[in-house]
Amino acid sequence: MNTTLRLSLFSIFILAVLIGCTSEESDLGEPIQPGVIIPYAISESGEPVFKDEKIYVNDYSNLLHAIFMISGNSRDSEYASEAYMPELYPDMMNQRAENWLDLVNKIDLFFHENGKFYSYHEKVGRDYKPSGAVDLSVYPHLVYSYHMHHRGDRYNDQILYDRLSREPSNYLVMPGRYLLDEVLFDGKFLNEDGTVDHKSMSYGLGGIHGHAYAWIIWAKPGGEDNMGLMPEESLEAWLNYSTDEMVEIYRSIAEILDDAWIEEASIYDFGDGTIWMLDAVGAMIRGKKSMYDMLYMFGTDEDRETAHTIFERTVSMFEAVNPLVRPWGLPSEIEFTYDGASAASDEVDIYDWYQFLNHIGGGYSFDREREGTSMYITNEREDLFEVIGELSDTALLGALEYHLNSESRLVSTVNYDDGSVLDETLRVSTTGMFITTAGNIYRKGSAFERASDWGSVSSEVAERSRMLYDVKFDHIRLLENSMERLN
Repeated sequence: MNTTLRLSLFSIFILAVLIGCTSEESDLGEPIQPGVIIPYAISESGEPVFKDEKIYVNDYSNLLHAIFMISGNSRDSEYASEAYMPELYPDMMNQRAENWLDLVNKIDLFFHENGKFYSYHEKVGRDYKPSGAVDLSVYPHLVYSYHMHHRGDRYNDQILYDRLSREPSNYLVMPGRYLLDEVLFDGKFLNEDGTVDHKSMSYGLGGIHGHAYAWIIWAKPGGEDNMGLMPEESLEAWLNYSTDEMVEIYRSIAEILDDAWIEEASIYDFGDGTIWMLDAVGAMIRGKKSMYDMLYMFGTDEDRETAHTIFERTVSMFEAVNPLVRPWGLPSEIEFTYDGASAASDEVDIYDWYQFLNHIGGGYSFDREREGTSMYITNEREDLFEVIGELSDTALLGALEYHLNSESRLVSTVNYDDGSVLDETLRVSTTGMFITTAGNIYRKGSAFERASDWGSVSSEVAERSRMLYDVKFDHIRLLENSMERLN
């Protein structure tokens, strides 16, 4: 793409961000129309199911990710391969990208006030009233929407490519700005009541990884045709935080982490003990990945020493948890002790399990290694790639065996002891995260392969891979059909 054109578009990005940042907050007392209604779950007959007459930003966000993953992978090497569904490219691929942009716009307008994304809206008559409440656990994957921006060049439509680069700008930067402006104080991410615990620290740190990733992409070799096209001052205006400021922020967070680290248990204790929610473990691992790469790339020699320590502790957390993995997942809560980690729950929340997996292997995740970054895994712990590949195979094989009911629909909860189904509810967030995670990790091991290579692998691998594709497409259709467009 012409560099001058891209730079002019970036100027539009800045304007959009500044407009978004200076807009006045709406009156929370006024019910409003969201433009599209996305349910909490889908019934056996395909009807939308709502929880407590509310709609949740998490369900919107995760359906958004699923649309992206199906669209972004509808290229001739994957879903649109001659071996699978060639009719997807380009029209259906492009249409889903258009739908993604439309949904971004609606979420941005409906749920968002200056980076604060309200966790739910409650139905009042035919409209919906904003709650004003914030759920920090939403943020680590809310900011993951940069994935579409970075895969925009997969589309054959220049105008669509430009729109994917331009239109989501406000939506992409504001969550991180809110966390840095309103939730982080002196290296601590605070809950709404001013307390600090493992959840606030993990969700906060995971939630700002998009800011770090923008700078890392801007600076690293190979980023010249992406964020690297943007002048430093423009990107700084976009994000509202310079590289120096981000490094200083990470230094202050590093001090808090260092004080809370328990070496013998391979975990942090922020005053609430060492029983952690699984999704918080994943968010912390992702957040620390961007943290140590940022310190490594933009900091001093001392910062690089800190970065290496953070990496080692990230590995310790991952290796403490990994032995607990069973084909059907990890427990929803984990207790870290001097004798190792153990299950603190007898249930596997399938959504949190998929979130954990995507933090390990999706987007700017734990295993993301590129030239110019720290590349600690490549240089020091290359064995972890094989471990993550085995984890990915175990997870997806387990999903096909244990997470589908008799109607081949995803369930929401299984028993940690034996994988038996505890709750068959087809939740929108669970389904969206499954499609997203499976699309990201299915080729990290050896159990699955992309469609363009089915002719060069065993019939077992090809058949299994086709089944995984089918499950994803069966479920994206359920998700898309569950949406009610109001205008």
